[in-house]
Amino acid sequence: MLSRNRVHSKNIALLLATITCFGASALRAQSQFPWPVTPFDQTHEITGSFAEYRDTGSSDHFHNGTDIPKADGSPVYPVKDGLIRSLSASGSNAFVRVDDMAYVHIRPNPSLSIGDPVVASQTVLGTILSGQGHVHFTNGFVGSENNSLLANSGLTPYSDPWPPIIRFVRFYQNNTGVLFQNNKLSGLVDIMVKVDEQNGPSGSALSRRNNGTYKIGYKVLSADSSTVIFEPPNDGLRFQFDTKPSNSFVTRVFFQQLSSTTSHVYQVTNDVARDNFWNTASLPEDKYVVMAFSEDTRGNTDTAYVSVTTTEADLEPPAQPVFRNVVETETGFRLSWRPNSDEDLAGYRLFFSFDNVDWSLFRDEGVLTAGVADTVIPGILRRDVYFKLTAVDDAPVPNTSLDSDVYGMSNGDFDGKILIVDGFDRTDGGWTDPSHSFAFTIGRHIIANNYSFDTVANEVVASGATDLNAYDGVFWLLGDESSADETFSAAEQVVVKSYLETGGNLFATGSDIAWDLDNDSGSDSTTAEDDAFVNSYLKTQFAADDAEATRALGVSGSIFDGTDLDFGLAPYVVAAPDVFLASEVGAVPCLTYPDGSVAGIQYQGPLGNGFAESRLVILAFPFETIAGDEARTQIVARVLGFFANITAVRAADDRTLLPRRFQLGRNYPNPFNPGTTIDFDLPESSDVTMTVHNLLGQVVRRLLDEPMAAGSHTVDWQGRDQAGRTVGSGVYLVRFSASQGGSGQPFQQARRILLIK
Repeated sequence: MLSRNRVHSKNIALLLATITCFGASALRAQSQFPWPVTPFDQTHEITGSFAEYRDTGSSDHFHNGTDIPKADGSPVYPVKDGLIRSLSASGSNAFVRVDDMAYVHIRPNPSLSIGDPVVASQTVLGTILSGQGHVHFTNGFVGSENNSLLANSGLTPYSDPWPPIIRFVRFYQNNTGVLFQNNKLSGLVDIMVKVDEQNGPSGSALSRRNNGTYKIGYKVLSADSSTVIFEPPNDGLRFQFDTKPSNSFVTRVFFQQLSSTTSHVYQVTNDVARDNFWNTASLPEDKYVVMAFSEDTRGNTDTAYVSVTTTEADLEPPAQPVFRNVVETETGFRLSWRPNSDEDLAGYRLFFSFDNVDWSLFRDEGVLTAGVADTVIPGILRRDVYFKLTAVDDAPVPNTSLDSDVYGMSNGDFDGKILIVDGFDRTDGGWTDPSHSFAFTIGRHIIANNYSFDTVANEVVASGATDLNAYDGVFWLLGDESSADETFSAAEQVVVKSYLETGGNLFATGSDIAWDLDNDSGSDSTTAEDDAFVNSYLKTQFAADDAEATRALGVSGSIFDGTDLDFGLAPYVVAAPDVFLASEVGAVPCLTYPDGSVAGIQYQGPLGNGFAESRLVILAFPFETIAGDEARTQIVARVLGFFANITAVRAADDRTLLPRRFQLGRNYPNPFNPGTTIDFDLPESSDVTMTVHNLLGQVVRRLLDEPMAAGSHTVDWQGRDQAGRTVGSGVYLVRFSASQGGSGQPFQQARRILLIK
């Protein structure tokens, strides 16, 4: 709470009795002189005081004179006899200099020339320029300007009965813009004091009531303000502007972050020419009162008292926050995180980005307080967005935690919805940073294939709080997670098995899945349940611990047919990618290492006790280490193409699978050479046509034109036209049409496909 007590000459004399005025010798030599505008022998108000802050022009600087308001066109006179030393008629800073005094913002008298003599209060030097409304009077040569409003010297007479006003006193960590919270201070402290020097009565122009002060300083008092505990030299006086300091010191005197031409915030702990501070550690930890005082050239003062508490510096940041999920809602999206348990937690800062490069603060600890663990954001973005969190404590200088992992989501109109499960917690393997952004790495490639996604932590899946069946597929990221951190824990296995038995679609990627789960690996932590899960539900067996390879090739006829990719070198090195064996009937290799050993498994069929068809793709290396955006986009495209039947549900009256809607699926492989398979769904019996067109709209091949039963179907195209000739490389358009009995209007859809030779 800032309190104020104004005192006048008697008390201020006691307060400043021992001050040695800066530039005292110059003051003694300074004479009195009249005003440069009429009336010459009467006081005037001013709109700019000496040595106040200026942020106009090319660089910040001290105001080097006194601004005296007068109507445009008013004549300006010299205050002393002398000779014209220089003049300029150009621009808004046109001026006339008479010896050591300058008169700025005036149009010079055209009858005057350099060297002409002038007479005080008689010779018209010029008239105030249009739009300026004042003359800027400078007393002294450039670099040695003097204050023209001092008592018993300078402009005379001058009456100023209006005291300065201290607007606030704030405390910052030394040489930073970090504000101490709740006036709890520690370490080296900068004291910032905002002062409005009033040079006019209440109701006059604001420009006459917000000027810079003449003297300012501070002291530290006991909690009851009865005793001075600490004071800087000169009885606490820090700045006294008899002469103008060098402009190179302007940001030592003024706090640049809060100062402007109309706002003067002084760093009263500094010296004019060097940094200084209040070292709170030099006093016992306790409650104190900081007294800030200000005085104008006529002895009017203001004094403010602010209670503070000093404490030992707290340098311990809060724990790193952990996201639970970032998921779409009907009208926007929801973010939730695991609550931090830090006793001094103030709250959280939430940042967002669209590219994982440029981050913006969205909400801070003022909104996301310590008791908040989720937030809802309205809005349909129709694109992807990514988030990260930091935790902030309530230390005098708040400490900020490490960033959380980056999670993302998207909403709007897409072909389907994927759930990204972040199962990668390990930081003592190839990846050693405390956080990662691999949801971004895969999320943007999901979006590139016109699918939407949410992100959830594997612990949330294990708790049963996430319904995997609400998604068209699950992408499970495991990095180089191994036996110490577990790829699939027992609780996660329960959820995943249930999901797969009901026709789920899983894409799992990591370098130690088989090593962690298969008994044949020799891992000490593997259980019988782990072994049964990896063999029977992931259709994968352990063959070797280290493939000693960083390249994978698509298996002919598999979903990755024609693929050739590099992996395992960036953003971290994969030390030992598994070698797989396909487990049980139906599981087939889809990727191999250059020596022919298996790097990926695909499977299509029922799992466990289920009868619904599930689809699996298991990679023996982390997706995020695949080199190249194009390769990553194609891997996701092939997986989504393989999951083309994910919209299927069981009909109520039988045990067959019927699609929910008409749909032209993605072709796979894509790009392709020479052939590709195209999926499509019919929820009812329909007359179907499917044609391939070139980019000119010409029909290249008619693939289908016949009635077909309800269900999921495929059709192949081997890259030949209607006459059986091989077509050239390029983009082609597949058009799909199916009659709809209910509406009478045919369903139509088209997709682009790419043939590369």
